[in-house]
Amino acid sequence: MNKAAATQEAATPAAHRHIQHYRIAFSDCDPAQIVFFANYFKWFDTASREFFTACGIPSWRDTERERGIIGTPLLDAQAKFLSSATYGEDIEIETFVERWSNRSFVMHHVARRGDTVLVEGREVRIFAIRDPDDAKRIKAIPIPEDIKAACC
Repeated sequence: MNKAAATQEAATPAAHRHIQHYRIAFSDCDPAQIVFFANYFKWFDTASREFFTACGIPSWRDTERERGIIGTPLLDAQAKFLSSATYGEDIEIETFVERWSNRSFVMHHVARRGDTVLVEGREVRIFAIRDPDDAKRIKAIPIPEDIKAACC
């Protein structure tokens, strides 16, 4: 783990963290038999939703019905690839909210195989509702305090 990541983790010890386990399938790999990079983004997206589930937040289907919140759309995604993995290996993805703002938040993901950090990723997300003026569009809302409290 690099120094900046270790510092960030030390700065957020109270944050709720979720660990997602995954066994890499042959179909997750490219012709060189290493994980195709885009799969990490797919796994990070899944880990983001599972993080909220672990914090006790209902499905987005339920939050839309009850509160109008359709989910946490992605505004930006970045990853730093540090080591490779291949099929048959077990990895874990640790996920936590690194920073909360009024209308957006940063999710931090660390994919590991044992003690080896494979990939570090960050996603900037918002909480969204359907735009009242155009149902085909979405609109960012302030982060609900009860959801934020459940995830800290």
